[in-house]
Amino acid sequence: MSLAPSPVPRPELTLVCGDAVGDLRARAPVAGVLPPPRGARGSEVLASVAAVGAAGADLADVSLAPRLVGPAARRGGLPVSTLAASVADVHAAGAAGATLVLVPPAVASEVVESGEARVQVAVVIDELAGLEVARRVADGLGMPLALDTAGWPAADALAGESVALSRGCRIVRTADVRRTRRVVEVVAALIGARRGP
Repeated sequence: MSLAPSPVPRPELTLVCGDAVGDLRARAPVAGVLPPPRGARGSEVLASVAAVGAAGADLADVSLAPRLVGPAARRGGLPVSTLAASVADVHAAGAAGATLVLVPPAVASEVVESGEARVQVAVVIDELAGLEVARRVADGLGMPLALDTAGWPAADALAGESVALSRGCRIVRTADVRRTRRVVEVVAALIGARRGP
């Protein structure tokens, strides 16, 4: 009989957010996705950052124009994450002040090869079918693995987040912070019980 791989990733994986260092062995940070502002107003972005923070997010996902990432990073009160589709996007997000940039598996290797990783980078997937491949890429590059459920129906997101977290995913990008926070806390308790004292 073959046992499934441990859901606990390598112990050296951490997420640095300002002066705080998060241990990703058992508890996954939640990145609350900000909606696009009407008229691209910075004040609306800051209000959305406050709202996702109040809902329990650890990160504000500002996957918007870089000019809106900067104000959120400087004055929003939460570390900022963002999606990036290319090495140039990673560089722009880092320059704008993002703490964490989420990239697809193919781009993660390019970021490492380019030397543009001046910001923390995580491998992100938006469907469970790519979980094992993405996990191997993330492990090979020493990056955390993230799941993006922002566009998923609620029931699918609940199940998908539970599965992904138990299989090594350590960051969740979501449009429903309160639901995802509950999933993360339950799975963290289960992983903690499995690891023992």
